[in-house]
Amino acid sequence: MNAGVVAYGNPETDAVSLLSADQLLAAIAGRLTEPFPLITWARELGDLHAALISAVLNPQRNAPEVTEAALCADIAKVIDKINSWAASYTRHARCARRHTHTFGEVISHVAKTYAEAWWTVLHSDCEELRHSAWVHLGEVRDGYTHLIGDIRAGRVQLPLGWRGIGRTQPAG
Repeated sequence: MNAGVVAYGNPETDAVSLLSADQLLAAIAGRLTEPFPLITWARELGDLHAALISAVLNPQRNAPEVTEAALCADIAKVIDKINSWAASYTRHARCARRHTHTFGEVISHVAKTYAEAWWTVLHSDCEELRHSAWVHLGEVRDGYTHLIGDIRAGRVQLPLGWRGIGRTQPAG
C-alpha cells in the first residue's frame, strides 16, 4: 500500500481516508492502483473524461454506442457512487460552511481538468495555451488540497448530492 493511503471502510479514519491531491492525480492517471473504491472511481472518471474529449471532438471515430450522452451518463453514475461513499466516510460538521459541490462532483472536476490539460499539452501547438492548461490544473489541484484540509478540520460540509431535473422519473 502507498504511504499515506489508509484503509477504507474503517469509520475511525473518517476524513483521513480522503486522497491527497497528489494521490488523486496519480489515481486519475492510473499510477495509484490500490483496490480502494475512491482510487478506482477516480481512474474511471479520468478515463471517461478523456473519452468524452474524443467523443466531442471526433464523434465519427467512436463506436455508435460511445456518445457524449452515454459518457455523461456514465460519469454521473460514478459521481453518484463517490457521493454515496462520501456520505459515510467524510466528516459532517453541522456548523461548518456549506460547499457548493458534492465530493463526487469535485473529483469529477479534477479528472475533467486533468484530461483536458493533458489533451491540450499533447495536441496544441500553442505554447501559451499549453501553459494556461497546466496552470489551471495546478489551481484545481491547490483548490482540492484546501478543500481536503477544510473537510478534515471540520470547516466545510459537502452536500450529499442531487441527481438533477434531467434524471428524475415522471410521476405516474
